[in-house]
Amino acid sequence: MKLHRIKPALTAIAALSLTMNLSAQRHGPAAAAEQAKLLIPHPELEAALFASEPMLLNPANMDIDAEGRVWVTEGVNYRLFKPWGKIQPKGDRIRILEDTDGDGKADLAKTFYQGNDVNAALGIAVLGTKVIISCSPKVLLFTDENGD
Repeated sequence: MKLHRIKPALTAIAALSLTMNLSAQRHGPAAAAEQAKLLIPHPELEAALFASEPMLLNPANMDIDAEGRVWVTEGVNYRLFKPWGKIQPKGDRIRILEDTDGDGKADLAKTFYQGNDVNAALGIAVLGTKVIISCSPKVLLFTDENGD
């Protein structure tokens, strides 16, 4: 009878340790490069890694502006991003990634905005100088006055 109680507990512990081990392996530049190899694009397209950690953390959504820059919302503070234990005390960020040398990989990253009012923002739309962010239950409007 006691074995029946122990077996589910051992199974849960084994599953938890496996999950923790796998989640630790899913982060970082090397893991991102390996995961990118698993993408299967249409035969006429190519999938390549554009950016990874530490340039951005836990991306949630993205948009591409008229200049070809990639705007990304991060969700590091969402559920405390437990796999890495990373917390941004100043709040999550809206990042702008740019390929300045034309090699197909981001080599410049800037923080457009950081604050606790955009924690776990799940939507972004860049329309000229306006940046619309959806972060439940709010929709926020930012203006990029200096073109950064």
